[in-house]
Amino acid sequence: MITLKKKFEDIDSFVINKKVILRVDLNLPSYEGEIVDFTRLEKITPTIKYLLKRQAKIILISHMGRPNQNDKESLSLKLLSSKISAYINSEIVFIEDNIMNIKKEKIEKAFNKCNVVLLENLRFFEQEASNDDIFSKKLSSFADIYINESFSTCHRKHSSIVGIPKFLPSFPGMLLEKEVLNLKKLITNANYNSAVAVFGGSKVSTKIKVIEYYLKKFDKILIGGAMANTFLYSKDINIGSSICEKSMKKTAKSLLDYYGDKIVLPNDFVTIDKYKKNQLRSINDIKKDEKIFDIGPQTRMKYFNFIEECSCLLWNGPLGFYEQKPFDEGTNYVIKAVKNNNNKNFFSVAGGGDTISMLNHAKASDYFSFISTGGGAFLEFIQGNGLPGLDSLNN
Repeated sequence: MITLKKKFEDIDSFVINKKVILRVDLNLPSYEGEIVDFTRLEKITPTIKYLLKRQAKIILISHMGRPNQNDKESLSLKLLSSKISAYINSEIVFIEDNIMNIKKEKIEKAFNKCNVVLLENLRFFEQEASNDDIFSKKLSSFADIYINESFSTCHRKHSSIVGIPKFLPSFPGMLLEKEVLNLKKLITNANYNSAVAVFGGSKVSTKIKVIEYYLKKFDKILIGGAMANTFLYSKDINIGSSICEKSMKKTAKSLLDYYGDKIVLPNDFVTIDKYKKNQLRSINDIKKDEKIFDIGPQTRMKYFNFIEECSCLLWNGPLGFYEQKPFDEGTNYVIKAVKNNNNKNFFSVAGGGDTISMLNHAKASDYFSFISTGGGAFLEFIQGNGLPGLDSLNN
């Protein structure tokens, strides 16, 4: 288990008037070219404002998407410059040059106009993913201090995550520190009388290790979303034409055989047929041409009761096609259960994948003790695994 040796507050003594290279995550969820969720930008705003109050000069670096030669224009961080400026209430200069060609004088000239500079999408440069030392050193040359405020990319061995700390004094950001403290609490606290994990989303294969980890630690694992289809399929239950990872049949079956009723599966469903009509189906009544889009009312109440009474909750992934009514009811019932939980020491954590967008869509973020901004990093950390980005800060 990683423990941060440094704290964000440690920068106070020497950050004033210093140049800070701040690694953030501006990889904001989008739909048809429009950004639909600004949570990650909202979460880093306090850190930027904190540094500005201390007269720091900030160089923001981030990635966005997985660019290729055809979509660089749509993934340029230039598109976010005005939005960032509005959030932090400060002017920004965007430098679109190839990072390897930027001279220090250009950075200094920008800082004569304002206190925040934004560089181009890091993934436009292949040296970022290859953790190229020359690229890392170039980025480091612009600043006096490095701060990592991108927990969500701490599982990557990229230049901006593990390379720069080799060349600059390095510290965790305010948000990254909160991520580590809260997620450590989730996996190390032994005072939970009843702990429940909810796993949704589409793939068992990407979450099998974390499911196994919490089967050993928690009392109940509630399964929903398309992931549940794979478990049902492993029991030879007809799931119609629903999404399913058939290659994971043996793995899912072995978990069910070994852990028994510790794994809780849906027993009724809301489906959609070939005529696009919604149907309510019990576990043995799904038709061949139907697709499961949400858990049914009996399952909702069953899951509601488990969550309403637990002392600790971990939630990763939606239980249905939450973006479209009425297939958001399963997800909404979990949210209601969290809201209704009156356990004095109730501790709830949500994160990973579409979880943030799901909770924002339901306007439910305030009901949770902590919501992680991480995807893959979140899933790695909550299994007790180390993260390269955190290791590099400690080293």
